[in-house]
Amino acid sequence: MTYLLSRNRLQEVIIMGALQERLDIFQEETRTAYQDIMKILEDKYCWKCPMRSTSTNSRCREVHAGRVLQEAMDQGIYNNLQSKIPRVEVNALIARIQKKRIKKQGGAQREKKIIIQVKGDQNPNFNHDEWLVVKINPKRIVKGDKILIPYETLAKPLLGECALIAGFPSQIAIANRVFHEGNFWYVEVGEKEIVPLESVLGVLVNVLREGNSI
Repeated sequence: MTYLLSRNRLQEVIIMGALQERLDIFQEETRTAYQDIMKILEDKYCWKCPMRSTSTNSRCREVHAGRVLQEAMDQGIYNNLQSKIPRVEVNALIARIQKKRIKKQGGAQREKKIIIQVKGDQNPNFNHDEWLVVKINPKRIVKGDKILIPYETLAKPLLGECALIAGFPSQIAIANRVFHEGNFWYVEVGEKEIVPLESVLGVLVNVLREGNSI
């Protein structure tokens, strides 16, 4: 038994060593790609930018290079997944990855209620003087719940509280059915449209107007 455990442990170490080696290679490739993008921006674009003289202070080149590199990596992951599994499950997987990232950084992601003011261009269902009480990170959604979902299915969906605070356009939908399939929960809304539970921006608890109490 001891020999078997040691052998299994050795195999695990070998596998993890190979994984770390590949990650180290990718990290170096990312570093050089970032440098290459910075140089391309400097040679091809930054010279004609009106903010060129202050770019060393604003660091706009560094920010832009980091953004497009991150987007390219995310798109590569999305394309790989989309070639193998249905899109609705891809969105669930991407959201799950984001949850793991937040958890890794110390985010609790607990169910809680927040109060937000939604501008007209974010959700035309509400007036400018209205405030929404929204339950984010809901532990469960039941049939009949009013939920907030994105107007369009995002290729790289944001988590609920992130999307709401960032001001992403949303719409109200009624949960017709909640079901579990594979390793994910899904919500059916409208004309049999299916959205991953992780793509739900929140559950609408109440709409407050001037003079209302919470």
